[in-house]
Amino acid sequence: MAHTLPELPYPHNALEPHVDEATMRIHHGKHHAAYVTNLNKALEGNPMADKSIEDLMTGMDMANMALRNNGGGITTIPSSGKP
Repeated sequence: MAHTLPELPYPHNALEPHVDEATMRIHHGKHHAAYVTNLNKALEGNPMADKSIEDLMTGMDMANMALRNNGGGITTIPSSGKP
């Protein structure tokens, strides 16, 4: 299963004035997207590649830095709910 970048469930400007729209676009569209891209690269040829992000995080080898850092980056950034 290739992991994908989820759409934000709210507009990019929903957190203004605390977080501006440009920052949200950069954070979600580049920073969070990089975690997804790099996680997929780290999972190529890995027997855990078909697992959900939740299953990956609970069953991974914590010594695998690429999986830990990129998977962790995805799970620590809320992609659903209210702003």
